[in-house]
Amino acid sequence: MTVPEARVNAIVRPVKAVSMRHRWTPGFTAIELMNFLALAAVLSAVAMYALARYVRHAKTVEAISSVTSLAGASAEYYNSSDATQPTGASPNAVHAMRHFPPSSRVPVPEDALSVRGRRYQSNLADWSASPWRELRFSIVQPQCYQYSFEADGAGATAKALVSAEGDLDGDGLRSTLSLAVAPDEGLTAQVAKTMTKKDVEE
Repeated sequence: MTVPEARVNAIVRPVKAVSMRHRWTPGFTAIELMNFLALAAVLSAVAMYALARYVRHAKTVEAISSVTSLAGASAEYYNSSDATQPTGASPNAVHAMRHFPPSSRVPVPEDALSVRGRRYQSNLADWSASPWRELRFSIVQPQCYQYSFEADGAGATAKALVSAEGDLDGDGLRSTLSLAVAPDEGLTAQVAKTMTKKDVEE
């Protein structure tokens, strides 16, 4: 082999080696690509489920907060309702007439379809009637639940129930959260320690 040929071979061999390595460098096979896409789909589905659950939970927090607030306000109303009794009556007689605000004639919103899979934007007129006026309660932001208030009796037999009903996913199955309020032996209104929940979407 002559000197020039040796130089040519010294140059060509590395070039061929690089070319062969480049040509045979493995990439994604069809199976690997399918596995990757399947994994991405599973992760995406899990993420979407987690997000949907988080959104539903955030909406449920609205109902829990509102029902708790209404129950507390109704207990305060009962305990301070002595002021509406005739002057000069005995304390026992006054306490015996303690009462809650009147029941709501219509819930807010009035139509249950207004919160079926969507939010309802209330206005001041919705909350201007009893018992919302007496309880000084209203919701400014769009709401996901329909609220109602039931009250009955006076004194030791008085009782009240605050309820929120909603259909977050619009499937026709309504979720219900309710909290009872009733007087104790000393005729002081107490909010129930446990909130009743039925078919709640969390």
